[in-house]
Amino acid sequence: MTALAEVFEHPALTSAASALSSLRAAAGRIGVPDPVAALRHLDCAPSAIRTSASTVDAGSLVVTAAQAEFRTGVDRAETGGSTETFGTWADTVDGQYGAAARAAAATAALGARIAARLDELAESAASEVCAIASAASASVAAVLTGDRSAEVVSDVNTACTAVLRTVSAKVASLSSLAEELEPLTTPAVELS
Repeated sequence: MTALAEVFEHPALTSAASALSSLRAAAGRIGVPDPVAALRHLDCAPSAIRTSASTVDAGSLVVTAAQAEFRTGVDRAETGGSTETFGTWADTVDGQYGAAARAAAATAALGARIAARLDELAESAASEVCAIASAASASVAAVLTGDRSAEVVSDVNTACTAVLRTVSAKVASLSSLAEELEPLTTPAVELS
């Protein structure tokens, strides 16, 4: 009976999980942490983030177009002898349109940067952990055939620990992305 393949949101992590399957089995036999489980901490779907960012960007273009139409209407009304109060109110609303469009465009750009960074992290982690597993393949094979000598057990343990450290380092690097998201937690525009 074959084990089901691990499926991740990010295809590079699915491939890495497949490449780590023997290391995972060896880890289970000697009681060390599961290297595939560590990959879950990096799982992401950059394509979904890119799609959302593109949608926000398209929305910012709609707001920009609405602002232009609004501004044209305001200009016509102001030249037609409208009161000063209308002009002040219209300028306020116009400014809100502009702020909303800029905020949406900035959000879309941030989404694209975050997607690219997550993609880069997942790809590099997958590459690094596959190299770790490959380097330990002889010891992994030995453990899977019943060898429990100190050297092969140590090699498998070291490989699993290296995978965990690699993933941990990649996850730690995400804090800079979290800082970039902080401004998005408050409304960009308070509508009048």
